[in-house]
Amino acid sequence: MNMKAIPNLLHSKLSLIILLVFSIFLSSAFVTVDKEANKILDKVSRNYKSYKSIKAAFKIKILNKQDKSTQSEKGTLFVKGKKFKVEMDGQDIYCDGKTMWTYLKDANEVQISNYNPKNSDINPSEIFTVHEKGFLSKFIGEGKKGNIVTEQIELTPTDKKKPFFKIKLTIDKVAKKIMDMTVLNKNGVESVYEITGFSSDIKYDDTFFKFNKKSKPGVVEIDLR
Repeated sequence: MNMKAIPNLLHSKLSLIILLVFSIFLSSAFVTVDKEANKILDKVSRNYKSYKSIKAAFKIKILNKQDKSTQSEKGTLFVKGKKFKVEMDGQDIYCDGKTMWTYLKDANEVQISNYNPKNSDINPSEIFTVHEKGFLSKFIGEGKKGNIVTEQIELTPTDKKKPFFKIKLTIDKVAKKIMDMTVLNKNGVESVYEITGFSSDIKYDDTFFKFNKKSKPGVVEIDLR
């Protein structure tokens, strides 16, 4: 991926937001010893699986505790089944479940690759149910975010080779929706993903998730397949 579109650190985290804030349509497979956490997460999963499509506005904040630097980015995520699209200031990503197009706006360049979710840490169509596989979950307690009563849950990956060692979820207690997620990485970087807007069951044609080169005159295609 070309690193010119957004700051390098955000590029390294973009795949995580695509692949973290999407396990929507997978079957439940909780690995947990915490019954309260299991009960909450099960309701969250059933909630998201009831949607035919999802549109979510998000903000990413990356805090590097070593040099105390902070970077941020925002965008919009669209999901329909295994298809997804991510719109950000510097780039757009399209995926129809088989092919992925990464369009770099400043360069007017699109990189085309085969999409294999097994090669990704977390599937982009799986962000709101990331907790379903490969995590030990623990209910921390209730809190408040503005006027909303929240439930706090910590996830610890069972695969110790993961680049992160803990994920913290903030869940709307009543709506059973994920409001934000904090990923604690082993390299000391803390990544906060906040869902700032959410809507569901919007009708999207399948072509919405495919890059249309005719809409970008002069676009340079780089086929990596």
